[in-house]
Amino acid sequence: MFEDLQMLLKPQYHQLWADYCHYLEMGWKRFESKRFSAVEKNNQLRLLEKAIRHDFPLSANFLARLQKQFVAENLSLYLLLEPLGAWRYAATEEKLSAKTDIILQSVAPAARLLMVLNDENPSTYLPMTSCLTAVFFAKAVRNKYPFFKISQYSSKQWSKKLDGLLKNSFILLQIIRSKRLKFKIAILLNTLQIWEKKLQNNKQAEIDVLDRMKIFLYSIYQFITIRRRTITKRGI
Repeated sequence: MFEDLQMLLKPQYHQLWADYCHYLEMGWKRFESKRFSAVEKNNQLRLLEKAIRHDFPLSANFLARLQKQFVAENLSLYLLLEPLGAWRYAATEEKLSAKTDIILQSVAPAARLLMVLNDENPSTYLPMTSCLTAVFFAKAVRNKYPFFKISQYSSKQWSKKLDGLLKNSFILLQIIRSKRLKFKIAILLNTLQIWEKKLQNNKQAEIDVLDRMKIFLYSIYQFITIRRRTITKRGI
């Protein structure tokens, strides 16, 4: 889901991030699946929650490894528990209307984990959640995630959603402390923005060589011209 965003992290956190993304991916696939009834899925969620709150019984399992990494980095296990709320919605057989809220509930802990591992201020959590939600939407449109029934939305509708999320995300360039992270997020946001414009114009949503040059040059421009502000200044 977000594996490629390990570029936003230092190398020592790549394995932790890969395991966490695998955890999220497995959760969505399992609780979207039609193989099990809603009752069975909710029972599985109950057992999963119990396993997370205690030492995972299978020491060789990636979830046990993830728990140990969380303890080593002094991270809250609530980041593992929070997505379960979204998966409970996904496990139901009813037609769901609040899809954006469900996505946010799943994406928010991943956004916080990224910012915590980068030692960033809590003021970055909300705009980073918007950024990851935009990434989620972009991948959902491209890969036609079944739970969100992408086909019932037009390109313009998805473009409008992405546009709003990106506007909320660009504030990151003003409040992030790390220069390394600022430049990498600028590249990510500019890539999403070009993809969104292609979607809006019903063009092929592939990023070509010319697009990549534009993204790189504009990211350098933003890195130089956008000054860091604190949350105490007006407008932040």
